[in-house]
Amino acid sequence: MEFSNKDQWEKNKPQVKTFPVPFALGEMKENISISTNNPSKPSKEEIINQAIEYHLQGNIQKASKYYKYCLSQGYQEPTVFSNYGLILKDLGKLQEAEIYYRKAIEIKPDFVDSHLNLAGILKNLGKLKEAEISLHKAIKIKPDLASAHYNLGNIFGETGNLQEAESSTRKAIELNPNYAKAYSQLGQILLKKGKHIEGIKMLKEGTGFISFCLTNGLSIN
Repeated sequence: MEFSNKDQWEKNKPQVKTFPVPFALGEMKENISISTNNPSKPSKEEIINQAIEYHLQGNIQKASKYYKYCLSQGYQEPTVFSNYGLILKDLGKLQEAEIYYRKAIEIKPDFVDSHLNLAGILKNLGKLKEAEISLHKAIKIKPDLASAHYNLGNIFGETGNLQEAESSTRKAIELNPNYAKAYSQLGQILLKKGKHIEGIKMLKEGTGFISFCLTNGLSIN
């Protein structure tokens, strides 16, 4: 039985940074100018916040326009680089996304979300060892981050290091007892190790039991 990691990587959402609630900027012109002396002009923070708002709403076209404007203005804001990297990733532009995530980390080395996002990109590029390193950095910054342990278990599972995969995934469950995807991942790992009874139990606790039964021609009852 092969370890299946399809759709199991814990994906990250746009990072939200708390700013004052933005006013409606309307259709931003490419030549918009920013002036702190003119209260009618949007501030840097308001433009960034509006970009994030569009991103969270799923309006990728406008979010990209705002992020690119921020980048063109030389804003050294890690959230902008990381979130724009997320858009590039979703467009399949993985190498470009990697560049933006690394820039976000360069600006803010303890930006845990960027380490997580970079790990996901590296995994998709087949750079599993580098992805593992990025996850370890994220865990060093925030040891109680369940998703980082879960993703690390995913990496170990894919590389065949089942003992470490089990340990990392159990840690994710310890940190978040309601982590359904982690139970499913642990179930797959245990089945791969030949621990069928516990593996099935974990799959039932998670989200992978029905899929497992259908894949293997088993009754769901």
